Amino acid sequence: MKYSLKKIIIITALCFSIFQLSFARDFIIAGIPEAPLRFHDSTGKPTGIDVDIISYIMDKMGIKYKILLVNSSTRLLALSKAGKYDIVFTYSYNKDRNKYLYYPKESHVTITWNFFILRKNEGKIKYNSFEDLRGYYIGATKGFSYTPEFWEAASKGILTLDTVVKNKLQMRKLLGGRIDLLPYNTNAALYEAHVGGFSDKITYLKKPLKKRDYFNTFPRKSDYPNMENIKKKYDEILRKMKEDGTLVKIYAKYGIKYSPKIKK
Repeated sequence: MKYSLKKIIIITALCFSIFQLSFARDFIIAGIPEAPLRFHDSTGKPTGIDVDIISYIMDKMGIKYKILLVNSSTRLLALSKAGKYDIVFTYSYNKDRNKYLYYPKESHVTITWNFFILRKNEGKIKYNSFEDLRGYYIGATKGFSYTPEFWEAASKGILTLDTVVKNKLQMRKLLGGRIDLLPYNTNAALYEAHVGGFSDKITYLKKPLKKRDYFNTFPRKSDYPNMENIKKKYDEILRKMKEDGTLVKIYAKYGIKYSPKIKK
């Protein structure tokens, strides 16, 4: 009886070890490039605010991870739905996305979006409602939520959209005069213009398209083990980063002032 019990324990331990080895893979984190949140440095290494934040959290949890920056938003969407990633940067809450992505409690960034235009058109284009933008060509990226009202206005023919799957093409289109307006993450656009040397060529309309909290999301079909505990620890560590000033320091590294929202 003792021998049989010992044998069972050994077999169970071996099975558990095999199970663990089957998951001996990197924790995969993916997103669309968008400086200063996520971009490749001069050596090709992913860097940016989002990257620094998630790296800090993963290191605290002792999880081996890999960060992928994917140019195609449709590819990112498809692989997220299929559970090929374990975390996906950085989304505002959306009911449709919530079907295949889990949103944590803690947001790590609040993003304002504005309509960007060429500086030479400043004063010529007004925006108080979408009706004001009728007849203009507006850049849009597939897979981006913008706002429900934005897409509704497009479906009704109020907005004329020029859509692409690679968001990095958008600013080029605006500078080339292929589109008249570009809804864009405001800090990202200004950073891109500063680095690219075209700050004097673009500006944005004062009224924002939206201002929302954004989250690093967890694909519901991910097969990485112990994910429920990882989600819990993620929120705990991110909250601590807000409280102890770590998040403020990360933002400051990229020249951005940040005031964290700490939930009570």
